Parts: sequence; structure tokens; C-alpha cells
Amino acid sequence: MIINKVEINNFFCYVEENVFDFDKGLNIISAKNSGGKSHLFNAFHWTFFNNIYIDKESDTTKKEWKNASKTNVLPDYIIDKAENGSVLKASVKITLTAEFHENEEAKNDLVEYHFDKEVLYRKTDNEIVLSAAPELSIWYVKDGETSFLDKGEHKWFIDKIFPVSIRKFMWFQGETVDELYDFSNPSTLKYAINEISYFPIYENLVNVTKKSVDSISDKIDKEVKKTKKLSDEQEKILSSIEYSRKKVEGLEDKKIEAQNELENIKESIFKEEEKLKGFDKYSDLKSKLTKFEYDIKSTNDKIEALSHFGREKFISKWMLNKCDDLIKASKANIELLANEVKSQQKTENPVPITLPGPEYVQKMLNDHICYICEREVEEGSPAYHALESRMEDFRNNQIQKILADNLTDLNRAKRNLLSELPEITAEVTKNDADIEKLIAFRKKVITQRDNLYTDAGISNPTEISLGSESAEKILNKIRSLNTSKTTIERRLQGYDADINFEERNLEELETKKATFITVQEGNEISEVEAQKYINIIHKALVELKSEALENLINEITIESNSLYAKYLGGKTQGEIEIDRGVRIIDKQTKKSLSNLNTAELTAQKLAVANAFLSLSAKKMNRSFPLLADAPTSQFDDDNTLSLTENLSNSFDQIIIMSKDYNKLKGAEREQFIKRANICKYYELNNDLIDTSGIDSRTNKKTYINTVK
Repeated sequence: MIINKVEINNFFCYVEENVFDFDKGLNIISAKNSGGKSHLFNAFHWTFFNNIYIDKESDTTKKEWKNASKTNVLPDYIIDKAENGSVLKASVKITLTAEFHENEEAKNDLVEYHFDKEVLYRKTDNEIVLSAAPELSIWYVKDGETSFLDKGEHKWFIDKIFPVSIRKFMWFQGETVDELYDFSNPSTLKYAINEISYFPIYENLVNVTKKSVDSISDKIDKEVKKTKKLSDEQEKILSSIEYSRKKVEGLEDKKIEAQNELENIKESIFKEEEKLKGFDKYSDLKSKLTKFEYDIKSTNDKIEALSHFGREKFISKWMLNKCDDLIKASKANIELLANEVKSQQKTENPVPITLPGPEYVQKMLNDHICYICEREVEEGSPAYHALESRMEDFRNNQIQKILADNLTDLNRAKRNLLSELPEITAEVTKNDADIEKLIAFRKKVITQRDNLYTDAGISNPTEISLGSESAEKILNKIRSLNTSKTTIERRLQGYDADINFEERNLEELETKKATFITVQEGNEISEVEAQKYINIIHKALVELKSEALENLINEITIESNSLYAKYLGGKTQGEIEIDRGVRIIDKQTKKSLSNLNTAELTAQKLAVANAFLSLSAKKMNRSFPLLADAPTSQFDDDNTLSLTENLSNSFDQIIIMSKDYNKLKGAEREQFIKRANICKYYELNNDLIDTSGIDSRTNKKTYINTVK
């Protein structure tokens, strides 16, 4: 497959029409940061897979893959210059040459395919709204006739020309090189091998001959039973063998069915995870929105509680706030009251009428003792008459006593108020400050909530709810699929255990059978001769399958190490080993190496991925283009040039976008182009449109300079 041309119109930093012509071999796009190389990479992904690699909404210092259905891809310059009411179009057209898609096998029957994708927007009230959703059309010309693929065929066709199991090897971002593959998952290696080789044919042949072996063995046993009288026990053994063979066959069929089901589920999980890229932001937005709404409600509740508390306190206490001077000024009035009360007293005894109280005086009369001086008081004595006189004073000064009590209470109230007034001021001030603080916090949260919509480009709040619901549905489906995946994996383990058990049982039965049916006894049966050949063929195919897999892994390992050494200019610390996983081992000790630098780990990833693509071209006569954005970002200058120069010999077509070639100028660049056998070399520069205008994205676009 060869990508021939990319035409970009009004897509991110590409203003109006921009054309890239590509050829077989190595194609370089050199650009500084923000020059436009990543958006060229996005143009491919947007067209083929409807996703783009852009800033995270929650952290613009990081990027992530997102579903592009609702992403505005228009350049800022186009948006700024457009008038309200105008319709704006963004489009990408990609032309590539590939094997005709209806061919089961590669026949070098090449067809030029055209992928045309466009999206329409409308500018309304200085806002850009989606007018027509992104739409892709795929067409080709064969034998002079133009044909369009149905929309329902698009996904199938793209998966056919860019197989999911090795797609990450073909299209990757330097920042996501760690995600290239995960060989800790055994299926990763299996699926990739199935795509780049004829190995699945061995598996099918082994399965077919296995069934033939079991089938002919059953037939021979039946023929022998017709010619030889067997005991009940011997008949039972033969029946058990037939049953055991059928059981193993049934388990094998169930295992294959479960494996196919497992692969379908894994594919479904991948598809759902791809869908989630367009909706996962809504879950995050929903959780943030829920938190904001909770904060607003709880703050309102706290404000209401403080206001209610303030109203109650005002009625019971706070209305006296700032009354200090008035209360202190009441001293003169209280003294007047005290003098008036004193004037009402009908006794010249200076001791207040309440001291001691009448109940104490009466007790002293009853007990004939003065509890003040602790002396006896005889009846009829002057002291006794003094106590009686005091009791008479009580009776005569009852009103004065009430007034005195009230005066005492009044003085007490005054003292209490004067002690509490400072607290009232502090309480009122704190309550008001708490309310003001909560109001400020509420205002801040409301602003954050409103900004949440603006920052996410959402005008309708219900979009978050609907989006989060969709995300939750997808997540639930993924959870359900993962549960099913786990169940099937356990079922496969069970089938393997049952097959192993039944095969051991069958082996024991065959041993018993050999005691009463010898090989010679079946020589007259025609199927016996055929059985010999079928057993040989089956055994040979099993060995061939094992040898083919071993050879294929060896070829991948050799190719990986060859590329690995080239990418690092021959300066490697070890070599790549592919077994159950991928690792770097010491060439002598064969022990795993750790603490490798980032460039070495990146080179390892690239080498293995590129080995799969390289072998696909050799084994299946089916080549894929390698498209990479910043693959050498972790390399030093020497390794960058070494990698680039060696890539051109690895694939039919490579398109590399990188900032790492910017230092090359003039003659040095020309020599590099020759050494690396580069067929196309573009330089991108994002610069001002109006050189006398403002330095803003609304006045910038990416310019293309064709060096070669």
C-alpha cells in the first residue's frame, strides 16, 4: 500500500488548500514545535478513524486521543475572518494505492482509493456551531468504472486495509510509543502473527487431520468388532474409546468456538473503548458539575442556617448590640430607684430588710438561739423582743421587700448585660463575616460551573447529562464485555483441563484395547492402511506447526535485532528476545537488562513493531505504510539520523514528521537526503499571514516548503 496524496483544506493550522504528494520510500516532514506536523498526522487519523490527538481539557500540558465527531477543526484565522451566518467547510482528501479489496489473496491487482471527508460549520453570533456532521466517502476507479463503497462497508474496509491487530505498528505518535504493543497479553502476539503470516493455515490443517485421525480410528474399531467376538468388558472398552474420542472432539469444537467468541469480544471491547474516547470527557464533566452543584447547594444551606441563627439571636439578644452607653447611663436612674426603695422602708434599721430573711429570723425565735452571734435567746429577753420586732418589720415592709428584690434583679441584669455586650459584637461580626465568606465561595463556584460549559465548548447544559449517560452506557458495556471475556477465559481453561483429562483417559483405554486387539488383526481392513498415512500426516503437520511458529518468532527476533542495531547506530547494550514477552537481554549471559535509557527502549519498541510490518511484506506480499509523528523525540542527533537512514530500506513507504531535522540546512541537508535516499522532503513553518498584523493564531497558518 502506498499513500499518494493528501489534500488538506481549512483543518486546524492548514488554511485553505494545502497539498502533500508522497511517493514510495522515505518521506520527511520537518517542522519546529507547533509547525503543523502533528495536525498533518491528525488529518490522517481524522479521515480514517475519526479521532485526533489533542490537548486534554483538564490539563493542556498533556495530550490524548479523542473522538473527533464534535471537535471544531477549523483554523482560528478562518473563524475570525468569517461573517455571521456564513457556512464554513473543513475537508481532507487522501489518495492511496492498495490491493483490490475484493481479492482474498494478494495478486498485485492495485487500485487507487480516494477517501474524501468533510464537515460543515455555521458562524452564528460569533460562535461556531456544527452545521453538518463529518462525512466520509470512499471511492475508486476500476476498469474505467467509478464505484463508491456503502457507508456500512466503511468500517469493514478500513479494518481490512489497516488491520486492528497491527494498526498501532503503522500509525503512532512518539509520545505514545509505550502503547505500541503489550506482549504481556498472549493474544497480542497471536493476532499480530496471524496478520503477517500464513501460520493460521497450519492450525486449520492440524485441526482437520486431528478429526480424521479420530474418525478413522472409530471406523477401524467398528470393523474389528464385526470380525472378532469380544467379551462384555472388551465391548465396554471400545465403546468408552469411541465416547472419549467424541468427547475430546466436542471439547475441541467448543474450545475453537470459545476462542472465536473471545476474539470477537476483544474486538468489541476495542471498538467500545474507541467510542469512549468521544464521551469520556462527559463523565469527568458530569462529576465536576455534580460537585459544583453540591457545593452551591450546601453553601446555600449554610447561609440559610446562619441567617436563621442570626434572626433568632437578634430577637433574643443581638438587638442590644451597641447599647453599652445606654446601659451604663442607667446608673443614675437605678440609684434614684434605690433611694426611693430605701425611703419606703418603715424601719430605721440600716440593715436591709432582706438580711437575714424572715424564715431565718423565725427559726431563731423557734430555736431560742441567734445564729448570727450564736448566743441563746431567752423568751421575754431584749434579744427575743428584737427578733420579734424584726419579724414585725418584715410584715410591715412586704411591699418594700418586693421592690428591693426587683432592684436587685435590675442591678444583676445590668451587670450581666455589660458583661455580655462585648460578646454580642463579636458574635454579630463573626456571623456576618461567615455569611460574606460563604457568599464569596458560592460566587466562585457558580463562576467555575459556568466556565465548565464555556471551556468545554458546551452551550446546552443537557449535553453533559446526555454525554455522561452515553459514556456510562459505554462503560457498562465495556464492564459487561470484560466480565464475559473473563468468563470465556475461565471456560477455555476448563476446556483445556477437560481435554487433557480425557486424552489421558483415552490413552489408558487405548493401552487396554491393545491387549485384545492387535495391529495384525486389523490388517485385512482397508482403513488400517489409510490410518497409517493419516497419522503420519497429522504428526508431520503438528511438528510443522510448532516449527513454523518457532521459525516465525526467530525471524521476527532476527529482524527486530537487525533494525534495533541500525536504529542505534550499532551501539546496543544487548539484544531483543521475544518469547512470552519482549525484553532486552545481555548477549553473553542472556539475562534481562534493566535501567535502559529512554532512547534504547523506544528503539526496541520501534524495531519490533517495524519487524512485523517488514515481515508482512515479505511473507504475505502485503505492505503497509509506516506513518510516525515524532518517532525520534527520545533520540540524540546521531541516533536520529541513523534511524532515519536505515528506515528507508525497511518499508515500501515511510512518512516521518519530526522537529529533529531542523538543524540540517543547505549542503548538510542535501547530503542527508542522498544518504537516507529520501524521495520527498517538506519543511513546515507556522507564521504570520499578515506580516504587519498581530501575533495571534487568528493571523497565522502553516506554510509548506517543498525541499524535494
